[in-house]
Amino acid sequence: MSTQACPRTVPQDADGRATYAGTLIKAARKLAPNIESVHHAVERDRRLPPALVDQMAAAGIFSTWLPKALDGPELNVVEGVSLIEELARVDGSVGWCASIAICYGRLAGYLQPDVARRIFGGGRTVVAGTLNPSGKAFATKGGYRVTGHWAYGSGITHSSWTLGVCVLHDQDGPRRRPTGAPELRLVFFPTSGAEIIDTWHVSGLRGTGSHDYRVADLFVPEDHTICFPDPDPTQPGTLFAMPLVFGLAVAIAAVPLGIARAAIDAVIELAATKTPQGLSTVLRDKATIQADVARAEALLASARMYLCGTFSEFWNDAAANVPCSMHRRAQMWLACAHAAQSCAQAVALMYNAGGGTSVYENGRLERCFRDAYACTQHIAVASARYEACGRVFLGLDPGTPRF
Repeated sequence: MSTQACPRTVPQDADGRATYAGTLIKAARKLAPNIESVHHAVERDRRLPPALVDQMAAAGIFSTWLPKALDGPELNVVEGVSLIEELARVDGSVGWCASIAICYGRLAGYLQPDVARRIFGGGRTVVAGTLNPSGKAFATKGGYRVTGHWAYGSGITHSSWTLGVCVLHDQDGPRRRPTGAPELRLVFFPTSGAEIIDTWHVSGLRGTGSHDYRVADLFVPEDHTICFPDPDPTQPGTLFAMPLVFGLAVAIAAVPLGIARAAIDAVIELAATKTPQGLSTVLRDKATIQADVARAEALLASARMYLCGTFSEFWNDAAANVPCSMHRRAQMWLACAHAAQSCAQAVALMYNAGGGTSVYENGRLERCFRDAYACTQHIAVASARYEACGRVFLGLDPGTPRF
């Protein structure tokens, strides 16, 4: 496996000028004070403030994976990971919302160009929604009549478009593929056409506004839909050769990288000044703290290297038109799950190292702990992925159709 890690410094092109990826990372760092200033509002209101969303849009963050044909930068996977990580380092909910908007922006590369421009033109569009197939789509003239109730609509409170995955139905019931699996369709509709249901009362990632949403008998034009989970891209380029679900998985996996970095940095800062009760020296002089900080750094660094190295290898293969094998898919799923699980372990080490300081809501460690473990519950990075990947490595089928 490649040992290429996500860059921690602004990338440069051959002429020494900052690349577009570097420009976006600089913009994310410049937003950090603004993000920190609205932290309490994000937690209280369970959504990102509109002004912050506008600032992120103006900085070009939502356009990260838009195709060049739509005037997007079409950055590679590792560059996208680095940007999401930088935002999540400041606030997990902000990083999560950015990850959803960025990965769904990539869907423009699977729509017809005129429709893609209608939805994503300008590079400021946020698309919300989930890839769980909780809807029904009935074919009708020119499109589909869609009814569904979906959970986890991250970012829906500040989105202009929303997506949902539906099982196609006809008069005889669900349509089936030759394998017997249901035939699925991903549909796009204006968020104004959906009912948002206030369900997001949670511990971690509170500010993502990941509410339920539903539509009833909503008409969606045929050209506002794509086959799911394996649509044919309408745009050239390596970014769109990546199987659809891995855009979401790697974007989600990037969030805990940033959260773990924030937790380690918080303990390093705390350890320089805090003298634990019963001791005469500051926290950083304690051997167990020294060891735990080192373990956390190793967990984070190895998780980042494995994630970025695995997806760099995929990128190189895809650029050379090498098909994505089942073994490659298993490697990518494993890298995503391992990143989230390892980072949660790193955060737990830092939470324990912080002692009583860690429990206060006005401190960074309490929020990092909640957010990191909320990340691990997403199906794309959940620990259940280990079993499916292990089955593939042992020569078995993954045991799940969504692989």
